[in-house]
Parts: sequence; C-alpha cells; structure tokens
Amino acid sequence: MEIKKVAVIGAGAMGSGIAYVCAVKGYNVSLRDISDDLVKRGMGKIREMIATGVNRGKLTPKDAEEIMKRIKSMTDVAEAVGDADLVIEAVFEDMDLKKKVFKELDELCPPHTILASNTSTLSITEMASATKRQDKVVGLHFFNPPYTMKLVEVISGKQTSEETRKVANDFAISLEKDTVLVK
Repeated sequence: MEIKKVAVIGAGAMGSGIAYVCAVKGYNVSLRDISDDLVKRGMGKIREMIATGVNRGKLTPKDAEEIMKRIKSMTDVAEAVGDADLVIEAVFEDMDLKKKVFKELDELCPPHTILASNTSTLSITEMASATKRQDKVVGLHFFNPPYTMKLVEVISGKQTSEETRKVANDFAISLEKDTVLVK
C-alpha cells in the first residue's frame, strides 16, 4: 500500500509538527482539531517552522509556498479523513478520548486506511479494540519536536498485521526518520 494522503488529528505541538514533517516530505496533509482557534494555532506553529527553515537557509521561499499548499486545516473530521491513506492521532494522552477518536475514525475512514497513534505510553491494542480494523492500527510515536528529532517508534498491537507494521515503518523512513520496532 502506498501512502499519499495523511490526516493528523490534533493540531497541538505534536500534531502540527507531524503535519509539517509530512508536508515537507511531499505528502498532502489534512490537519484537524476540534475548534477553529486550535486549528489556527496549529497552522501558526507550522508557519513559524517554515519561517525558521527559510531563515536558516534550509527551505527556499518556493519550498515554503509548496509546503503550505500541501496542508489543509479544518475542524470537520469526516472531511479530514475521508480520503486518507494514513491517519495519525495526536490528541491528549487519555485512553477514553483516544478510544472515542479511534471509533469515530474507524467509522469515517475508507477500509484501506491505517490508523496510527502518536502515543508513547498507552496500549495500541486497547485503542484498536474500539475499531473493526484492529489489524490496521499501529503506533507511530514521534519524539518532540517531530521536525528535529530523528527517532520514531513503530508500535505493534496484538492484532497489528505485518503489512500494517511494514507500511508504517516505510512511511516513517520516507520522512527520513530512524525507526525502532516496538511491541
């Protein structure tokens, strides 16, 4: 499976950083949060990251423009994930909230979509239990800040398929991240 479209759920520090990294590497990204204010803040952080890249000579103004074109921000979750190949959840570290998000994503995403969590501490297996696609649920734990830290943990749940784990690992590598496989 090829990842072309990524949706990031949660526009805080981690979500906006992950969205930025994906857009820099050429992915089309939907960044979604629950309010216009949170979405605007997340996009403001992305603009700051881009400006820093331009100021340091790591991005050209044309690069900056192209990156911004690849990121769409919104509050409508169905719009954000309706055509996503990969959804990365980056909401608060609260299992009840994450399970609620995963249940909603499972209902709204196309059948092929892989659902990933950026969690560092919570059970991928438990999150996956809220879905009907437990084999397509994986952890992609980016370290903070995602745009400078090279490591991503690829975390398998009990039902995560080998194909899902491989696609998630290959995706992280495409972002020029070093990966470590975790169960």
